[in-house]
Amino acid sequence: MELASARVVRRRVGREGADGRNVYVVFLALLAIQGFHLVEHVTQVVQRYFLAIPNGSGILGSVADIEPVHFIYNAGYLALLVAVYVLLGLPGDGVRRIGRPTFALLTFTLAFQSFHLLEHVVKMIQYVQLGLQKGTGGIFGAAPGGLVPLAPIPLLHLGYNAVGYLPAVVAFVLILRLQHRGTSPL
Repeated sequence: MELASARVVRRRVGREGADGRNVYVVFLALLAIQGFHLVEHVTQVVQRYFLAIPNGSGILGSVADIEPVHFIYNAGYLALLVAVYVLLGLPGDGVRRIGRPTFALLTFTLAFQSFHLLEHVVKMIQYVQLGLQKGTGGIFGAAPGGLVPLAPIPLLHLGYNAVGYLPAVVAFVLILRLQHRGTSPL
């Protein structure tokens, strides 16, 4: 049984996304925002491990390097991924238009970012439980409260953000290649 709201979304996507502008604008915003976030994490790792700055907090500094900011950011990134997914008509007939490899990349990115947000839900709980302490462990982080501490937080989250970004970049390039060949999915 199909919900009326799903029909409305599909109808609106078909009308507003016919030339693909909405998809490209949202997708580019997603890539730009997450790209900057990845650079922020690279900077943090360079500061801590190569420049020996013990509390290196990236480009934006310690104001942005607290768990509520990371939680809100990762929830927003997941929302942008969902928006791209819906605008592309996935998992409906959009799979046929964009191809299985692009669909697989976006589905993986969406699933992985869902896990990453779960990680930040756990970190938020720990953040509150530990008295608003900066640098909680989450699920796999080697820091206070870490459930299965596997790696230092800066390295772990650099990895999370790279894994949650690079497949989206490749998917966008694949969509652009279809556009360039004149077989635009949008």
